[in-house]
Amino acid sequence: MRLYLFLLMILSLSLNSVFAGKIDELFKDQTSIKDPISLRDPFQVPKFQSQGAKANKERFSGELDNQLKIEKTVNLDDINIVGVLIGNERRVILNIAKEGPYTLKENDSIGINGPVLKAILPGGVILVEQINNIYGEPEYIETVIPISK
Repeated sequence: MRLYLFLLMILSLSLNSVFAGKIDELFKDQTSIKDPISLRDPFQVPKFQSQGAKANKERFSGELDNQLKIEKTVNLDDINIVGVLIGNERRVILNIAKEGPYTLKENDSIGINGPVLKAILPGGVILVEQINNIYGEPEYIETVIPISK
């Protein structure tokens, strides 16, 4: 039995080397592609980039923001938290005295010389404002505002 398997394996290896040269000759005239390795992968999406997009990327490296800015002094009682977006860049959506929605991120100031949004949590936000105590020293006050219902 072992001898039979050994002879079968030797026969298949010898036939494989004989037919390898014939297969190359068989398909040699069937294609006109000279260097198939240099072609792009047909299963990947082609990467196109317009000249305008490249020029804009080189010219402007800042962050575009079309959100409304809070440009007035804000009373903390007038702030209503509408929603919280948790992820890599946390955001909070809030209404101030029924004016309209504002979208802020962490370390943004609410109004002019107002409190700073220090933390955005799933249940609300933490605001930190600096005041001077009766001795004239700066002191920080933290305020927790839960999500409004």
